[in-house]
Amino acid sequence: MIIFVWQELPEFDQLLRNPGQQLPKDVYSDGITFGIFCMMQIAYWWRVLYVPIPFRRPNLFLNHVFLFFGRLSFIFGGSLFAVVVFRHAPRLEPDFDVLLAAVRGIIFIGCLFALFCTSLEVERLAQAFEPNRKQI
Repeated sequence: MIIFVWQELPEFDQLLRNPGQQLPKDVYSDGITFGIFCMMQIAYWWRVLYVPIPFRRPNLFLNHVFLFFGRLSFIFGGSLFAVVVFRHAPRLEPDFDVLLAAVRGIIFIGCLFALFCTSLEVERLAQAFEPNRKQI
């Protein structure tokens, strides 16, 4: 996720400085974004299918820290969606490239899904440290 944020910071800057305008075609940046998305998904699904999370002894502090980071990553995805949709939804002008918008939209939805998977994974890690609660 850190690599994704580091790579996308220049694009966020362009989004904020040029609201309502379609960003120019940049095959390199789109390819890097797609590659990071694929790496995130491969790592996530490999872990889910083949690597169990070892359950450790309960630790309430670590449980809360991991829950916080899981929710924080989900908030980041929500803010990314808000910036793109509400601030940057391009106006349909004569030079609007529909194919480019469709490809970037698919990559964008995929990246949001990858961030969602990341938040789920961090919450699963938090559950490994969850203390057993007794029913009262």
